[in-house]
Formats: sequence, C-alpha cells, structure tokens
Amino acid sequence: MAHTDTPTTPITPTTPIDNEGGLQTLLEYQAILDNASLGITFTLNGVFLHCNERFSEMFGWTSKELIGQPTTLAYPSIEAYRDLGKVAEQTLGAGKRMDIEILLKRRDDSTFWCRMMANAIDPLDHSKGTIFITEDITERRSASEAIRQLLLEQQAILANAHIGIAFVKDDLIVTCNQHLEHIYGYRHGELANVSFSKLLQTVDSFEPELEITSDIAKGTSFIREVRQKKKDGSLFWCSMTANLVDQTALEKGAVWLLDDISERKQAQDALMQARLELELRVLERTAELANSNQQLQHEIQVRQLAEERIRHLANHDALTGLPNRRLLEDRLVQALSQAKRNQKMVAVKFIDLDRFKEVNDKLGHRIGDLLLQMVANRLRGLLREIDTISRIGGDEFILVLSDMTSEQHVLETADKILHALSQPYLIEQHTLSTTPSIGIALYPRDGDHPEQLMSKADIAMYQVKKKGRKGYHLYSEDD
Repeated sequence: MAHTDTPTTPITPTTPIDNEGGLQTLLEYQAILDNASLGITFTLNGVFLHCNERFSEMFGWTSKELIGQPTTLAYPSIEAYRDLGKVAEQTLGAGKRMDIEILLKRRDDSTFWCRMMANAIDPLDHSKGTIFITEDITERRSASEAIRQLLLEQQAILANAHIGIAFVKDDLIVTCNQHLEHIYGYRHGELANVSFSKLLQTVDSFEPELEITSDIAKGTSFIREVRQKKKDGSLFWCSMTANLVDQTALEKGAVWLLDDISERKQAQDALMQARLELELRVLERTAELANSNQQLQHEIQVRQLAEERIRHLANHDALTGLPNRRLLEDRLVQALSQAKRNQKMVAVKFIDLDRFKEVNDKLGHRIGDLLLQMVANRLRGLLREIDTISRIGGDEFILVLSDMTSEQHVLETADKILHALSQPYLIEQHTLSTTPSIGIALYPRDGDHPEQLMSKADIAMYQVKKKGRKGYHLYSEDD
C-alpha cells in the first residue's frame, strides 16, 4: 500500500530561544502542534509525557488524560505492542527513522489503521525518549488498493510523499521541518529567517500573504496548487495549505503545509492524454462498432452476471443460497460488537436435522437436497432481517440471533423453530418428516468469540441427540 504524506522528522526551531522570547517561542511551537493535521506525541519509558490535540482525538482521549498513561493502551494486544517494540529497537537503535503502518486501538477498543513514524530524541541515548508522528489512514488504506489497480500502468502518485511544515510570521520563516528544506533543495538551517514570499516566488502570479488574507476573511482555509522554483532553479508543482494560528489576527502568524505533487500532476496529464487518445480512437471506429454494439452489450451483461455470481458464491452456500461459514463468521463478529455496545444478548443456535441420512439413503441425494432447500426457506420465514442463517455443511445450520433481550426470548424462538421444522414436507410424491436438534449458546454468558460460541452450541446440540433428538438445549458448563 502506498504511504501517505507525512513529515519525516520533528519540527526543529530555526531561531534560538532566549529568556525574553522563550515563552512566545514555546507558544508558537504549541500552535504548530495543535494546528497539525497529524498526531504527535512524546513518550519516555513506555509512558505518554505529551501529545497534541490531534493525537488525543485520534485515540479518543484528551491530552490531559493521556499524560502519564502507559503507551500499551494504544495497542490491540500486548503481543502487538511487543512486536512493534522489536521493530522500533532494530530501526531506532540503528539511528534510523521508523516508518510503519500498524493497527492501533482507540479508547472504546475499536481499532484503526495508522501510519506511525518515530524518531529517537537522541539516537545514541534512547532513555531521552521518542517522538511519534501518527496519521489515521483507515479510509485511505481501504481506498488505496482500488487506486493502485486503477493506476497500475502509471507511476505511483505520492506513494512515499512527505509534507513540509513551516510556521511563518511577518513574512519570515520562524521555524520549519527538514523536509520543507528538502523540497526546495536547501541545506539544513538555510531557511531560518528567510522571507517566505521570496521562497514562494513562482512562474505563476502568486502573492501568498495577500491571498491567505483574502481566504481567511471568507472563513476558509488557504489551499492552492502552484508551480514553485527550487534553489537550483528547477520547477515543481506544490500543494499548499495554510491556517492562521488565530483566525482573527493575521499578525500572529500561520502554519503552512507544503507537498511536492509533481508526480500526481504528471500522472493526471498522462491520464488526460490517454483519455483524449481513447476518445479519438472511439470516434474513428464508431461506424464499425455500431454493428457489433448489441453483441458487446450482451457480453458485458453476461460477464457482469458471472462476476456477481462468483462474488455471491464466495460467501453463500450454492444449494440453499444461505450465507456460508465465511460470511457467518463475519456477521457473528459484527453482532457481538453491536451487542457489546448495546448491552444485548446474542444467541448462536446449532441445528442438525434428525435422521437426514435416511432420506438420502432411501430416496437419493436429489430429494435430500430439495429437503434442505425447504428447511432453509422455513428458517428464512421465521427469523428477522437482522438475524443470520447459515448452512455450514450437510444437514447442519447455524443461526445468529442479534439483540435478544432474555433467555426466555431465546427459548421462545427455539420453540418456534422446532415446531416449524418438525412439520411434514411434501416433496414430489413423498411426504417426509424430519425434526431438528437445536443446541444454543449465549453471548456474553457462554463466551465472546465466534468459534467459542459455535463450539458450545455444537456441544449443546449433541446433548439433544443424547436425549432422543427433536428438541433444544441451552449450553451448560455441565454438558
């Protein structure tokens, strides 16, 4: 997956902090942190010592609540924390920047994908702590695969791009990160106290101070894409975003985010050129395609139906059309998560048809398959849309009943299922009878993991078999 734009190093001051200006400088640093679109935190000995508001918001905490808390609370498990520690030890121990995409945990135990970068304060002395820069890339990660496929033959756009950050006051660069210097081709420290307007001189008409004032007056952020000139005179396309530290006072300065988007612009131009060429070829062949268009449309429809069928079969039982075990487990995970939030019960019911093998042996598998389809239809008619019915193989079905209010509610539903499935089935010239054995496990009483609940429901079902079939049984630790 392509990385997203992020700073590579902590922002370093370009002006010294003296006794008189120290407080103001600290306030400016804090403003940079609080206006950053990325999460930034400082940890020492496995404890949060400081973080900006974006970092706290990302994890569902306030900054004051996080201070003094162990950093393990941001990880889904202690194993995940230790695994990251091994990577960090190898990378930071070698004096390198760690850049990784990892699954982290919010305060409410939900998880999200995060791009995390870390730099040791002192690569030679890790006891001085570490700065982490984080970005929630959940949505971007979900979309990145589709984007990568769409632009597979084009160069990757912003795959490993970074963002330059600068704090500007009175048209001077008060402080900036090293990546901003890298974007414009300057050595470290060369941009200290440089005129920002001079740095942004372009081949296009652009007056940053005037334009940012105009945008802020409209109540919007300053956003532009303009051509910029590097120190060596070469040109590149740059995306710029700016926000004032104080929306009512331009003189207090602004935070700027700058990103080299030359590759994206080139890709857009290439895609546009490809589109124009394609449209030209289409126009040239319009007459020829007119005669074959109907057949082409038919082939497209057939292909779409086939793809839809493949997607359906990947998650459903071919005989009954019910969700298969794969889709069942996904829905059970969702049901348990929702039940946990709403403090409700979830019932998992394991159904086995009594003496189903005799139907197959006497009348053949075709009649047996028709019987299974009729059982599936009866179950569909009994349950709600929020419930899940799954055939996991043979004559075995698993039901997931969400938002159950009580054990009595669960048993009443089981009684209805028992009665409905025990009624005779008229299949061709045969009147068939079969009964269900139903084992029931409950969340949270009997467990909180899908495999655990299905296993206990299976055990409870065998208790029904032992007692003579045709019935239902709630799982008990004595089973």
